[in-house]
Amino acid sequence: MNSLADPNVVKVLDRLHREAEAQTPELRKRMAATREGGQMTEDWPEQMRDFYLPVSREQGRFLYQTVRAVRAERVVEFGTSFGVSSIYLTAGLRDNGGGILVGSELVEDKAVTARQNLAAAGLAEYTEIRSGDARETLADPGGLVDVVLLDGGPGMYLEIVELLVPHLRDGAVVVADNIESGGEDEQPYAKWIRDPAHGFVSSSIVMKGGTEYSVWVSGTGVSGTKVSGTMQHSPLHAVVGDNRLDIARRLL
Repeated sequence: MNSLADPNVVKVLDRLHREAEAQTPELRKRMAATREGGQMTEDWPEQMRDFYLPVSREQGRFLYQTVRAVRAERVVEFGTSFGVSSIYLTAGLRDNGGGILVGSELVEDKAVTARQNLAAAGLAEYTEIRSGDARETLADPGGLVDVVLLDGGPGMYLEIVELLVPHLRDGAVVVADNIESGGEDEQPYAKWIRDPAHGFVSSSIVMKGGTEYSVWVSGTGVSGTKVSGTMQHSPLHAVVGDNRLDIARRLL
């Protein structure tokens, strides 16, 4: 089964990608205006409230493949926006036989639209989109997490992943978008996640603005406490150790 070929999913994704592409010229101008010294300004969420900021089609397919490959049942998404990436992720959950996407979106209007888009794609039953500050909405993801997508405010990536580490099952995957184009905001996250001492094996993938693919392998939280849950392993463990590999091609 491949829900990415479902007519309802195809129709909604085509519309959303088309609308997002139409925003590109204005988005570039707005992005330039929301940076100071390489970092996002405090009003960045408000400045971006009308923009999609979506994953590319290539990234979307990669997210779907990741959810399928690790047989994910619970996915957490930081930065739902209008729900483009959510559709790819939940398509994978449906094809796995079910599961739940716990998404977080700071801007309420975006969260409402995301829910509508997911419903139009026929995937609403696999989603729980929470509105508000992700440091609060994602504090309790409701169970062991198999896949995490970081695609919100770059300056919060590290804080969010540290928040979620105690909830990760062994072999869980963390995907961070725009890791090379996020400026100084993403440097602390990249440095932290690539340090093996923190329990991840991490690789950079050449995709869009740079994508960081990290697998949780230590089975312990940041405090050294054993994370509960069964020990499961990602089938991608064998390839993530080489930063030069294009993992997306390995999954095709």
